[in-house]
Amino acid sequence: MPNYNSRKERKRVEKEILDKIQDFEKEEVAPMPAEVAQPVATGEDKMVQGTFWMTFGSIFSRLLGALYIIPWNAMMGASAEMGNALFAVGYTPYQLFLSIGIAGFPSAMSKQIAQYNAKGQYSQGQELFKKSSLFMIATGLVSAILMYVLAPMIGANSPGVSVEANTLVIRSLAPALLIVPIMSLIRGYFQGYQNMVPSAITQVIEQVIRVIYILLATFIVMNVFNGDFSTAVAHSTFAAFVGAVASLVMLMWYYQKHMRVYGEAIEASSENGSQLNVASAIKEMVKESIPFIIIGSGITFAKLVDQFTFKPIMEMTTEFDSEMISTLYGLFSFNADKLIMIIISLAVGMAATSIPLLVENYIKGNIQQLGNQIRQIFELFAFAMFPAAFGMMVVAAPIYNLFYPITELTPVGIRLLAISSLMSIILGAFTIVSSILQSFGKHKEAIIYLVIGMLIKLLVQYPFIALFGTAGALYATALGFIVTSALSLVKIYKLVPFNVKGTGKIIGLISLSTGYMFLIAHFVSRIMGLFMVPERKLIALLMVLIIAGIGGAIYVYLLLKLRVADAVLGSRVGSLREKLRIS
Repeated sequence: MPNYNSRKERKRVEKEILDKIQDFEKEEVAPMPAEVAQPVATGEDKMVQGTFWMTFGSIFSRLLGALYIIPWNAMMGASAEMGNALFAVGYTPYQLFLSIGIAGFPSAMSKQIAQYNAKGQYSQGQELFKKSSLFMIATGLVSAILMYVLAPMIGANSPGVSVEANTLVIRSLAPALLIVPIMSLIRGYFQGYQNMVPSAITQVIEQVIRVIYILLATFIVMNVFNGDFSTAVAHSTFAAFVGAVASLVMLMWYYQKHMRVYGEAIEASSENGSQLNVASAIKEMVKESIPFIIIGSGITFAKLVDQFTFKPIMEMTTEFDSEMISTLYGLFSFNADKLIMIIISLAVGMAATSIPLLVENYIKGNIQQLGNQIRQIFELFAFAMFPAAFGMMVVAAPIYNLFYPITELTPVGIRLLAISSLMSIILGAFTIVSSILQSFGKHKEAIIYLVIGMLIKLLVQYPFIALFGTAGALYATALGFIVTSALSLVKIYKLVPFNVKGTGKIIGLISLSTGYMFLIAHFVSRIMGLFMVPERKLIALLMVLIIAGIGGAIYVYLLLKLRVADAVLGSRVGSLREKLRIS
């Protein structure tokens, strides 16, 4: 029976693709002007280039968003741990309301633009983008009002110093919801053209301006006016609005530059193509975007479960007071999360790059190319995520001491960071496989798998926290997303069978290289620990750089030696092997 269902499913998918090919052949494709025409890049090249830009922007902005914690904690003084917990209380619901405000439109826009461009219907994509911009402004306004009004209720049910402080911080993030949705839509528009540069550069600009405002405002509140730490946190979260404004201005500049290049193609397609039914197209976008909201908020849903259940469960299973529970909550929801998001941003960049490329080949019916791209996505994922996650696990102690003040709870924070580092692979895998499913329009399945994972998290949340303490919340999250990712992976293979044996071989070699890297880096860490104690920031930084440098060098050497880098990144890395004289 399983084989029958599998064959039936494949036949149905093949029929869908054949229908799309026939529709595609009937479309009249607008000619592209000479100044737009460029050398054709392969899907693999586009994947690697797009992933580079998206991961560059995401990692740099995440890294900067983590580095500011060092001077920020210093200015917060004794209130640093409570300030971190309060920061997390504000940002978790903000991420959910941001998903509502964005409404999944950036990903849906990227997918729709890629579809129109594949048919040469540039003008229809342009018209849809303009009308969707108005819709984004409206959804941003609604989500901002909702977050502001519901802030007291959310604050009353969250761990934190007080309901008033929680409410203040949550409301300080509401203005950002007016700007970020339209900003994200413009990024999705560029990604539909497979141009990842504007998204990457504006992410960096957004973060730079945000960090400057955070540090300046915190210094003024804490050191000039000797104000309350909750006020400093509120200004730090309000910085999201300031950074978003700067990013939006830069995106508008990129848009004008884009129109100078593609304007002729858009105008030509408007003369040769059929007119777009805007109302119908936006309705389809809304229908398409709802699943993106749900799936895109998957990790946020898990964080909300922690935010609303961690405190009552800890009160029932421990004798800790409210301040201790809030501090423990901040250790994993802010301290560890802030650092592992640097790693997860690798997967986010790959997911954003993969959607328009997969959609393009799905529309054109390039099944073999689809299989190759899916394989490459998984190989790139392992290539980047495995060493990053295990590397952060090795340097958990010095890197934690580098970013956060040393207290009696520091050993707990280090342990939670090590656990979170491994969990980042699971969360990254969820991001990747759910994006692939949505690229094929399998939203229903993706949502069902996510719901199953969240139900598992809810079911094991209490017993895991009772058994493992604070780490139990992380174990519950990991188990839920393992199930979700496994179900998604099986579905992907049924839709587009790819070379599992070849993929497994490459990932196996990457795992082997990562294992050697981990063992050597761990050995170096233990040796350095005999005569260096990472309690001072400078010593901690030195340890991180030395251990990461040695581990990274071992990993790169093994990948070049085993020819894994060639298989994942292309034959061009051969020149690097020759320069390093690796046979």
